[in-house]
Amino acid sequence: MKIKTITAAALLGLLTCGSAVAGDYATALGECLYNNTTSEDKTTLTQWAFVTLGKSSATKSIATIPAEKTSEVDQKTKSLLTRLVASSCSKEALQVALHEPTTGLQDAATTISSYMIREQIRTSAKSVLSNSILTSGDGSATNQGSNLLKNLLKR
Repeated sequence: MKIKTITAAALLGLLTCGSAVAGDYATALGECLYNNTTSEDKTTLTQWAFVTLGKSSATKSIATIPAEKTSEVDQKTKSLLTRLVASSCSKEALQVALHEPTTGLQDAATTISSYMIREQIRTSAKSVLSNSILTSGDGSATNQGSNLLKNLLKR
């Protein structure tokens, strides 16, 4: 259980500071991309994030994604991002190209992914996170959750 708590705390920490790693221009591009996506676009980006994470050794032991599906999702995402960069977010993309050409696009992708992850966790994982870390099933604080908060506040 201690590992779960540490993992959850690390995940929450990464989610809150993810955009701080990116430069200002990449962050602005990521925010623009996020703000200009439809629900269908977000589905495409979620599938892309899943396929991208599915390429790691940690996830290969859980799920295998066929190469054809990976190619299909990658191509669909590339088309989506090209459309958004060329239309809704062209000013932000130009600033990234001028000021953060080396890692700007990757940082923008990290920013939009962080927003999407935060949105997904808020809607889908709320009961799991709140019940398993800080509260019991009835909503009351657990000793473990209380101790976790006390230890965090001491630091």
